[in-house]
Amino acid sequence: MPFIRDPTQSTKALIEGSALSPRFSNFSIFQANYKTVGDHGIRADFMIPKSLRAGEKVPVITQFHGGGLIFGDSLYSPWFPIWVLELAEKHNAVIACANYRMMPESTAVEVLSDIDDWWRWLHSSDSANLLAALPTPIELDLDRVITTGESAGGLLSVYLAMTYPEDIRAATAGYPMFNQDGPVETDQTPALAPQIPESALLELQKTINAGNTVSSDDSDLRMALFHSFFRTKALLFKCYDRDSLASPVHRERLYQLQRLEQPDTKLPLGGLVILHGAQDPVVPVTLSERFVNAAREKLRGRQGADNIVLSIQEGVHGFDNTFSIEEPWLKEALATAISRWLE
Repeated sequence: MPFIRDPTQSTKALIEGSALSPRFSNFSIFQANYKTVGDHGIRADFMIPKSLRAGEKVPVITQFHGGGLIFGDSLYSPWFPIWVLELAEKHNAVIACANYRMMPESTAVEVLSDIDDWWRWLHSSDSANLLAALPTPIELDLDRVITTGESAGGLLSVYLAMTYPEDIRAATAGYPMFNQDGPVETDQTPALAPQIPESALLELQKTINAGNTVSSDDSDLRMALFHSFFRTKALLFKCYDRDSLASPVHRERLYQLQRLEQPDTKLPLGGLVILHGAQDPVVPVTLSERFVNAAREKLRGRQGADNIVLSIQEGVHGFDNTFSIEEPWLKEALATAISRWLE
């Protein structure tokens, strides 16, 4: 999905959500670049409920998109969970989304660097001034933040929560992409699209070698590339680890399972809720089970460790994205996290 706002127009302009997707019809959207790499701007989005009550600080939901760190956009509506949208409307909150540089053109440590830069930008006077200048000014309550994300976005949600546990009230993650933490035994067979044609891969390789930066791409070719990487696990692992020594700080943070071994690791006070489909063929549920079991053991006695929830439901990858926030199993799983977020 492209950067929609015409950069020649006023930065105060809001986009009608229904212009992007019927799923976003109850929202207005404000876009701005939070950083520039060379001449490539990387976009942030604020999704503002039309029902938002003016004149008060509003809590924040951070949302990261899925796509294996290879495909997608922060406003890719087919994968945007309905329950996250309803959560914002129900609690008078703004959803803050971010694009990020994607593999294989960029590296995983560059992805994490982008997430850190976006987090700093979100807390800066730059973003505050942009929101204050909107037709109906908005002030974010950055003391009340809950994180969300699906698949690769779930991985980034966990990353953000483990990196800034004192600044986040609670974290959630849908079927987080823990694949690169190492294989697990599974009976699931990936039900993925056909492999990308070799000729197309060669053309894409030319752009990768040219050092192109990609932070938004939901084309069919990109989707095929995503599926090819997940079919060839060794390729995914190699790409994820590529050039990781270029950023020692982010190298230490690449593998969330390994981070549990670090003596200073902790979670937000409201803990971590992981949602996962029992029949997920892309990110096997055993990966979340392994992470949660390790987190409960390694983090015992530390902040957030007593609020780790793993909710496994019938379904495959993306199983939750049409569920309402009022769905009984979802309400139960999120109850403590939401309570801590809003208190």
